[in-house]
Amino acid sequence: MNILSPLAGLLSALLLTTAAAQAGETFSIVQDKPELVHIDLGKEGASHGDMLAFEAGFTAPDGKKGTMSGLITTVDVPDGSGDKFFDRLADIVLDFGGTDTLVIAGRSTYAVGAGEMVVDAPQVRAIVGGTGRFIGKRGQMTTTRRDAGHYEHKIELVD
Repeated sequence: MNILSPLAGLLSALLLTTAAAQAGETFSIVQDKPELVHIDLGKEGASHGDMLAFEAGFTAPDGKKGTMSGLITTVDVPDGSGDKFFDRLADIVLDFGGTDTLVIAGRSTYAVGAGEMVVDAPQVRAIVGGTGRFIGKRGQMTTTRRDAGHYEHKIELVD
């Protein structure tokens, strides 16, 4: 019986620590229509290594403005077997001003011939770190392109 009490205490402490590690913050930002630059690298036309550079302003929940910038690299092109999407890797920085940034990385898919994401088709990428008030943060960002040309980003941070 004496052994069970310390084990129960240890288990409770572990559960509380795990719950605290998952606590975080969730908010959304609205990104303006981006300025896009398509960079055709390597083989002419859509091919491995092509890049898309972009920059756009965004509005945070508190009304403050920020800037999102990134590079999106094509890593897989359809091979004629009916696949209608490019696979791309993204490196994105959300600059909230001062030293407050979030760094996002991950995979996304784009329809063949489309310069932007498919409308109303959410893409999820990892938040791999940050600076300033976001130091040590991680989580995920879900991006959805809307008909009007702007993007909505749901940011979910965990401690």
